[in-house]
Amino acid sequence: MTIAAEAYRQMSPELKAEAIEVLKSHPDYAQWLKAWHPNPEIDFGTYLFMRCSTWPDEVRGGGGPYDHANWHFIDYPLRPPSFVFEPDQMPTNDVLYGVAQCEQTLSDTNADPVLRAAYLSYLVHLIGDMHQPLHCESFYSDAYPNGDRGGNDFHIRLPQGSARLHATWDDLLGTTPNLVMECRNAFDLQVSYPRTALPELRKDTTPRAWSLESRKLAIEYGYLNGHLKGSTNAEDAPMLPDSYLKAATAVARRQAALAGYRLADEIQQYLQMPQAVPLLPPNTNTDAQPLPAQISAEQAADYYYEELVVTGKVVNVSVHSTIAVMDLDKGYPDTPCTAVVFDQNFDLFGDLQKYKDHNVSIKGTITEYHEKPEIILESPLDITILDASQ
Repeated sequence: MTIAAEAYRQMSPELKAEAIEVLKSHPDYAQWLKAWHPNPEIDFGTYLFMRCSTWPDEVRGGGGPYDHANWHFIDYPLRPPSFVFEPDQMPTNDVLYGVAQCEQTLSDTNADPVLRAAYLSYLVHLIGDMHQPLHCESFYSDAYPNGDRGGNDFHIRLPQGSARLHATWDDLLGTTPNLVMECRNAFDLQVSYPRTALPELRKDTTPRAWSLESRKLAIEYGYLNGHLKGSTNAEDAPMLPDSYLKAATAVARRQAALAGYRLADEIQQYLQMPQAVPLLPPNTNTDAQPLPAQISAEQAADYYYEELVVTGKVVNVSVHSTIAVMDLDKGYPDTPCTAVVFDQNFDLFGDLQKYKDHNVSIKGTITEYHEKPEIILESPLDITILDASQ
């Protein structure tokens, strides 16, 4: 979302209008339009462009016509100590192939409008994915004879508990998708990394070159040239070196800046329109109404991407190997809102069954998963039992 916001800031008024016109044919456009709340800091075009950036992850694994699970990465094999270059084993089903499909479709004004909208959403997402270094490799060693799947099977330990290396890199720019904060982050990135400070923009001008940049960064900063200690399981995962996260965060910020500029350039180059599109109106939402202090679970679907307190009764707790889900007010599939805890935070919460049959308040950004509202809980401070004295 930060990368999308950065790219949108770089686009001309004409290009912004064309991109939004294409997205109006998106399969989820009506749903996104319904969830839009006027905001003094974010106009509708910015909101829609940012909102489309997460959609390819939302449909991933669903088996639908736009589910391209392997487009999100490219598995260049990394074999220490020499790391001799080896090509990806799926050249017709990886992120480079996906980006090429998006470029081709957006260039074709006769293509199906729904497909053009879906592939614009994919282009926004995939350019971001390929600038995350661990999306462009799979690490091989005696412990990982079949590769570690981009760090997804490489377990390390953080101060708050065990984690997967891939998820650790995914989280370096933040974990809460708040529209206003992501827009501010995008502005900060452009101030910190103007185009003139990024010589790669002139030197590396193709998606393949960008993926090879990420491969190189994965070797040096992701796996410390093969010296990073990890584990195949969470129980005995070693602690990350003290300086690791600081260096990785610096890499992530610079990569995000590059991705935003390159995404804007990609859209400028490949998005073709059959006719001129009227410019978008200016943002007139300077007097937007303040958000309520808290809402019920039933109201959550009216406040997507807002940071709020939601109240409801936990009627079911389902704990799986990588995720735990708490249904509020009604059980699945009728629950109006869920609270989600990922496995890297299980140790922080303890036995999640303690929340069952209690009225609770949960605090966080309301996101959408399979057309249902959810809040991802990062800390026990994000959930409070309201009837503890009963």
